[in-house]
Amino acid sequence: MKKNLTYLFITLGFVFALWTISKKITLEKNFKKIELACDFTDVMHLSLISGKSIEEVLKDLKEVGITTVGIKETTLKCLEKNALVNVISGVDIEKWRYLFRNNPKFLEATQIQNKDHFLYIFTKNPSLGSFIKKSLSEKLPTKDVTGTFTGKYYLVITFTKKAILNSLHLGFWQGEVEVLKKHGFQIVLKPTHDAFVTPQWIEELFADFKEDASVTGVIIDGIKAPLPEKLGAVLNDKKIPFGVVEFAKIQGQKILAEKCKKVFLCFSPKGENDFFKTTSILRSVKERNIQMVYLHPNNDNYFEFLSFVGGVKNMLLANSFEIGKMKILPRWNAGYLSYVFISIAIFAAIYWLITLIYETPAHFDIGFLIVAVFTTLFFAKFTLFRQLMAFLATLVFPILAISKTWKKHNVPPLTLVILIFLKVTFISLLGAIFVTAILSSSDFMLKINLFRGVKLSLILPLLITFLLLYGREKSYFSTSLERVLKKRLEVRHLLFGSLVIILVVLLIFRSSNQFGFFLPFEETFRIWLEKIFFARPRFKEFLFGHPIMILGFYLYLTAPKDEKIKFRPLILLGLIGQVSIINTFAHIHSPFLIGIFRTLNGIFCGVIVGVLLVNLLKYIKIID
Repeated sequence: MKKNLTYLFITLGFVFALWTISKKITLEKNFKKIELACDFTDVMHLSLISGKSIEEVLKDLKEVGITTVGIKETTLKCLEKNALVNVISGVDIEKWRYLFRNNPKFLEATQIQNKDHFLYIFTKNPSLGSFIKKSLSEKLPTKDVTGTFTGKYYLVITFTKKAILNSLHLGFWQGEVEVLKKHGFQIVLKPTHDAFVTPQWIEELFADFKEDASVTGVIIDGIKAPLPEKLGAVLNDKKIPFGVVEFAKIQGQKILAEKCKKVFLCFSPKGENDFFKTTSILRSVKERNIQMVYLHPNNDNYFEFLSFVGGVKNMLLANSFEIGKMKILPRWNAGYLSYVFISIAIFAAIYWLITLIYETPAHFDIGFLIVAVFTTLFFAKFTLFRQLMAFLATLVFPILAISKTWKKHNVPPLTLVILIFLKVTFISLLGAIFVTAILSSSDFMLKINLFRGVKLSLILPLLITFLLLYGREKSYFSTSLERVLKKRLEVRHLLFGSLVIILVVLLIFRSSNQFGFFLPFEETFRIWLEKIFFARPRFKEFLFGHPIMILGFYLYLTAPKDEKIKFRPLILLGLIGQVSIINTFAHIHSPFLIGIFRTLNGIFCGVIVGVLLVNLLKYIKIID
C-alpha cells in the first residue's frame, strides 16, 4: 500500500512537472530574435580610424547587422577628447593675462571676474552647451553654474575643480539619441555610478524616455549600479527593460534584476580571434537564453570589424535565429499548486530511497508524510525552498537509480547491461525533470536566481553511494577499512589515488559555464562535436561516466558471486555520468530541449563507447 502511495505522489508530481516544462518551452520560443549591439563610443572610434563621418559609419554598421547602439553617460573628458568642447580653467586665464597683457574677449564682453577655481567650458553646439549646463546644475551640490552665449560659442561657467568635473557623468546627450533614432537604431542606455548620484538625478536621467519604443533597455556601465533600488523603480515606471550582462561582476545588478519587471540577458564575447568569439556567441544564444550580443571593435580595423559583425549575423541566421528587436520575456512562474505537487513528488522519491535501504516502521511512514505535506504547503511559495528541493532531487535520484534492484532478463550479458544502464538513466532523467520543473520561473531562466550547490550535488551522491554500496555488507566494510589502514603504501596506490584526486578536482572546477582552462585540443574537439550534434554531449558523460558504468555493470554481472563486490568502484565512478545528467537540467537558463538533446546524445554516444570498451578489453584478454 505504501509503495502504491509513493508511486501515486511521484506520478502526480510528474504530471505537474510536464505541464510546467511545457510552459517553459513555450516561453523559450521568445528567445529566437537577437539584437546585435555596439557602443556609440565604438562608432566614434570607427569614424576616427576610417576617416568616415558618424552618419557613414552608422549606415555601414546597419548594413552588416548592427541593430542596437549603446549610449553611455557622457563626461567632459570624453567630449573634450572628441573635440566637442574646450575646457579652460581660471589658472589658464591668468597665464593668458601674463602672456598677452589683457583679458580674453569673453571676459571683457560679459564683465566676468576671473578666479583661479573657475572653469570655462566652450562649445560651438548650443544644445550641447545647454545640456552641460543643465546636467551640472542638477548634479553638483552647489548651484554655481551659469551659461551664456559669447560670440559663436556657448559658454558654461562653473565654480568647480577640474578633477571633480572630469569624474562627473552628465547623463545621456539627446544629440546622440537623435542621430541614432534618425538612422533607425534601437538604443541601450548605460547609466554610470559616481559620487554625485542622487535619487533626483536618477529620476531626471530617464525623464525623456518613458515608453520610448526605440529604447531596448538599460545596461550598467562600470562595476557598480547607481542606486539600484531607485533605478529599478524608475525603470518600472518608465517601462524600460533591464539587461543582465552575463558573467559581469556588477555590484547591485542582482538587486536591479529582481526589482525590474522586464529583464533580458546580454553577452559580450571574448576570445583570441574572430573564430573563437563567433563560436562562443553561437553557443551562448543556443544554450543560455541570450537576447543581445554586444560587439566591440577592440584592435580591429574598420573593415575587419564590419566583416566580423557580418559573419556573426550570417551565422545566427544560418542557425534559425532572427536579427531584430528582441521580445522581452514576461515575469512568470509555474504557480504555487505546481510547486506543491512537484515538491511532494521529490519527498516521495526520498522516502522511496529510504525504504530501499531500511525497513521503515508505520509510525515513521506517517510522520514522514505529515512533515513532507505540511512543510511543502507552508514553504512552496519561497524561492529558497524550491532551491533546496532541487538540490535534494540532484542527490536522491542518481542514488535511487543505483540502489534499486532491477529485474534480470534472459538475454546476452552485454544486452542486459545496456538495459540496466538505460533503466538507471531513466531514473536520473526523472530527477532531471523534477529539478527543471521546481526551478521553472523567469527569474531562473534569466539568471536572476541560480541553482545553488552545483559542486556539492556532483560530489555528495558519489560519497553517499559509496557508503551504501559498501555499508550494506557491514562486515566487509569494516574489515576492508581495517585492511586498508594496515596496508603498506605502494607506488600503484599513489598513482590510483592521484588519478582519483585529479578527477575530483576536474569535476569540481569544470562544473560551471565559465572555467579558466581547457585540456589540450579540447576546444577544437568541442567545436567539432557542436558541428555534428545539435547539442554537444558532455565529455564527463559519454567519454567517462556512461562507458565506465557499462563496464562496471558488465564485470559485476559476469563475475562469480564472491568477486562481484570488487567491481562496484567502477559503477561508483560511472555515477558521475548520471549526476552530470541532472546537473545539465539544473541550469534553468538553458533551453529545456537543448538539455534533452544533449542528454540523449550523451546516452547514445556513451553506450557506443561503453560497448566498444567492453569488446576491446575482451579482445585483448583483460576480461572474459
